[in-house]
Amino acid sequence: MRVRRNVWAPIIILIAALIVASPIILNKTAVLGVDSYFHYNRIYEAAMQIRHHNFSFLNLYSFQQSGRIINQLYSPLITYICGGILLLAGNWLRFQIISIVLVSFIAGYSLYHGARRLDLPFKTSIALGVVYLSSFSIYSFIFGSNWRAIALAFLPLLIGPIVDFYKGDWSLGSMLSLGVIVGIITQAQIMTTALVLPILVPFFVIGLVKSQRKLRSLGYLLVAVGLALILSLNVVMPYLAVTGGETLLPPTKLPLVLGVTNLVVPFVDHSTPLSISILCLVFYFAMAGLICFWKKATWMSRLLLIIATIYIVLGTTLVPWQQIDDSWPMLGRYLQLPRRFTIIGISFLILGAASLFRDILDTDSEEQLNDRVGLIASVMAIASVLSLAIATANTVGMYQNPSVKLSQGLGTTDTNVNSVVYQGKKITNIVQIQPAFHTSNLSTLIRIVARTTPDYVPVKKVDNHYSYYNGYNKYVVKQYRKYKHTVKKGGIMTMSWTNKGRAKRQQIPIVAYKQTKVTLNGKVLKHSSFKPTKLGTIKVKSQHGKNTLKIVYTPRKSSILGIWISILVWIGVAVVALGRGFKRQKSEQS
Repeated sequence: MRVRRNVWAPIIILIAALIVASPIILNKTAVLGVDSYFHYNRIYEAAMQIRHHNFSFLNLYSFQQSGRIINQLYSPLITYICGGILLLAGNWLRFQIISIVLVSFIAGYSLYHGARRLDLPFKTSIALGVVYLSSFSIYSFIFGSNWRAIALAFLPLLIGPIVDFYKGDWSLGSMLSLGVIVGIITQAQIMTTALVLPILVPFFVIGLVKSQRKLRSLGYLLVAVGLALILSLNVVMPYLAVTGGETLLPPTKLPLVLGVTNLVVPFVDHSTPLSISILCLVFYFAMAGLICFWKKATWMSRLLLIIATIYIVLGTTLVPWQQIDDSWPMLGRYLQLPRRFTIIGISFLILGAASLFRDILDTDSEEQLNDRVGLIASVMAIASVLSLAIATANTVGMYQNPSVKLSQGLGTTDTNVNSVVYQGKKITNIVQIQPAFHTSNLSTLIRIVARTTPDYVPVKKVDNHYSYYNGYNKYVVKQYRKYKHTVKKGGIMTMSWTNKGRAKRQQIPIVAYKQTKVTLNGKVLKHSSFKPTKLGTIKVKSQHGKNTLKIVYTPRKSSILGIWISILVWIGVAVVALGRGFKRQKSEQS
C-alpha cells in the first residue's frame, strides 16, 4: 500500500498541473505577461550560451545585445536549467507548457511533502498540494512568468526542517537538508530567501530550548548555514563583484500601495481564479478555530497560523504602505510589491489550517476524521484547479483575439514595446507573435519584439527624476538595429557600422561595466573616455568609414572560483539525493 501511495501522489499532482495548463496545450496558444519577455530573454541567453559553449557574464545574445549583465545577477543556475529545457523542447510553446507543468508540479509535490511531515492524512496532503499549485502564489507563473513563483514552489520544503527544529531534532542530516532547501530557494530568488528566513526564528528558539545537546545542535546549524552559503556562491560572488564599487540601476520603482493583495477580502470577478476566495474562507475559518480552540491546538498549528496571518496581513492595505513608501522610497525599487509577503504566507495558511482542523475536530474514529478533512480539502482542490483552468482558457482567448494590442498582451504601455515587421506585417497586436512560439528558430520571438527593461545597467548615480525607461528606448531600443552584432568565442561581442561622414563622437547602444574591456578599431579604450549618457550607454569617437567595436567581460577570479565550488557541491548534493532516493525505494519494495 505504501508503494502505491508513493506512486499515486505524484500522478494526481501531475494530472492537476496538466489540467491547469490544458487550455494552452489544447489551443496551442502561448500566453505572456508583464515579466515574460524579461525572463524569456534571460532563458534564450542561457540556451545560446549552452548551444555555442560560449559562456560569459555578459548577455551576448539577448536584451538588444547591449552588453548588459543580467543572468549572473538573477538566478543564474535555474536560468541555465531553463535554457537547457528550451533547447530540448525545440520551440517556445513546448517550453512554456513544460515549464508551467514543472513549476506547478514542484509546488504541489513540495506542499504534499510538507503536509506529510506534519503527519496529515495522505488524501488530505494530496488535496492540499493541488490547492497550493493552483493558488495565487504559483499561478502568476502562468499569466506573467513571474520568477518568484519558482522560489515559492520550493518553499513548502522548509516544513521538514521546521518540524525538526520544533521537536529539537537538530541532527546533522536535518540541518544539511535545511541548508540545501535554503540554497534552492536562493537560487530562484534572493528576495524570497530574505523574506522567508525570519519564519524560522520562533521554531529555532523553541527547538533550542528543547534540544538536549545545545552546543552540538548549534554546531550542526552552523554547518547548515555554511552549506547554504556555499551552494549560493554562484549567486553571491558575481553579484558582489559586479556591484562592488559600481552603481547598478535597481528594478523599476513601483508604488507600494498598488502592489498589495487583500486576500482577507473574498470578492473577485467571475474571470478570476477562485484561489483568493477559497483561501480567504480558509483564513477566517482558521482564525475562528484558532481563537475558539486555542487550548486544543498544538503549538505547531498555532505558530503556522500566526506566521501565516502576519505575512498575509503585511501584504494588504491594512498596513500604511503609502506612508512607508514616503519614508523609505527605495523599498519601492527592491520590495516593489507588498504582496510578496502574502504569497509567502499562503503555504503556511494551507498547512496550518489543515493541522488545526485535525487538532480540534471531535470524532470517534481517526479514519472518519481523515475522511472529513480530506473531503473538505478535495472539494477546495477541485474548485481551485477548475477555476484556474477556466481563467487560463480566458487568457488564451485574449491571446487569440486580434483586437488585443501587443502592449496590452505584454502588460505594459505602448511606449515600452518596440516591434518589427514579421511575416510581412508590422506587429501591432498580440496574435501576430504566436507563430514565433511554434518555430524552431528560437531567436525569432526575442528578435521581433523589444520590451523595455533597463534593470542593472551601470549608471553614475540613480536619478529618481529621470525616466530610465524613456532613456533605454532612446539610447538602446531605437538604435541597436542600426548596428551589425556578431558574437564570437570567448564571450566576445563585436558591433560594426559605417560612418559616412567625418570622424565624430557617437553614442553607441552599449553599456560598459568596470570589468568590461572595450576595443574600438583595434585600440583598447579607457573607461574615462566614454562620457556615458544618463542611462549608462557609452560615447566613442568613430572614424570615417567602417568602425568595429569589441567588448568582452573579464570576471574576477574569486567569482569564477565561487561559481565552480557551488556547481561542484550542487552536483554532489544531487548525487547524494538520487542515491538516497534509490535506496529508499529499494527498502520499500523489499
